[in-house]
Amino acid sequence: MHSFLPVFFILALQESAKSALRTCTPAENNLPGGLWTEWETTAPCPTECGSCSKRFSTRTCLSSSIGKTCTGPSTRQILCNTSPCIYPSQRACCVPYVLMVIDGKQQCGPIPKDPSGVATSCCPSGGMVSEWSGFFRDTVTNIFKRTRKCVSKQIGCPCTGSALIQTQSTCPCKEFEDVSSIVRFSHRTYDLPFIVDQSTANCYGYSDLHFDGTVGRPCNDYPTYKTFQATVIRYLKPNNDTVQDFRVFDCQSTSRTKRVTFYCGLKSEYWRLEGTNEEVRGWNQIDIRSN
Repeated sequence: MHSFLPVFFILALQESAKSALRTCTPAENNLPGGLWTEWETTAPCPTECGSCSKRFSTRTCLSSSIGKTCTGPSTRQILCNTSPCIYPSQRACCVPYVLMVIDGKQQCGPIPKDPSGVATSCCPSGGMVSEWSGFFRDTVTNIFKRTRKCVSKQIGCPCTGSALIQTQSTCPCKEFEDVSSIVRFSHRTYDLPFIVDQSTANCYGYSDLHFDGTVGRPCNDYPTYKTFQATVIRYLKPNNDTVQDFRVFDCQSTSRTKRVTFYCGLKSEYWRLEGTNEEVRGWNQIDIRSN
C-alpha cells in the first residue's frame, strides 16, 4: 500500500530543512567564503539510470549585494540517477562507471566528490542584511522611507535586531559641513541661513545671498572678480578638497535677492547644487572685495 505526503507537508519539511542551519560561532560569523544559496537545477536528469548523465545546477552569491564576494563556483555538473539500469538495458552502468555498493545500496560508481563543497554551513548571527536603498517619498503618508532586505532569509537564516524599513518626516539630506576655512583663501565668507522646503518630492533648499551694493552691482566681469562683489559661492564635493566656484547669477540680473538653490539627492543624501548638479558637502558665499 502506498502512502502520500500532502504537498504542504513536504514544503514544510523543506522549510524546516532550510532553517536547520546552526548559528555561526564568532570565528565563523564573518563568513569568509561568502553566503551562497542552495544549489538549484533547472531541468531533470536526462537519463533514468546508470550514471549516464550529469545534471547542471546553479547557485547565487547572496552576500555580493553587500559587497562580500563568495568563493567557489556558481555552477556545477554532477552525476544524476546513479542507480543501476535493469533488464532489458544492455548494461547496468555507463562507461566508465561500474556496479558497486555505496552506503549499503547498489550504485554505478565511483561517484566523484563534489568539488564545490557545502553552500553554507551556518547562519550568521543576527542574519545578513543588504545596504539601505535610497530614500523615497511615500505618496500616501508623505514621509521619507528607505528599505533593505534580509539577504540570508532565502537560506532559512532570519535577520534579528536589524530594522528593514526606516522612515522620517524630515528631509534626509546631511547638514552642510563648515568648509569656510578651506574655501575662503584671502576672502571673507558669509554665514547664511539655509532654508529647507519640505513640500517638494526631493526636498528643496536655498539661501539668499548677501548683497550690500546698489542694484546690479553683485555682477562683475566673471571670472576675474576684480571690481565689485559678485554672487559667487565656493564649495567642496564629497571626499574631495578641491575648491570649486560657481557664479550664481550673471550680470543681467537686477534683483536684490540672489538665491542659490539645492535639491536633495535621496540616494547619496548629499545636497546637489542646482546649475551644476554636483553633490556638495559644504559651501560659502565669498566677498571678493575683501582680498
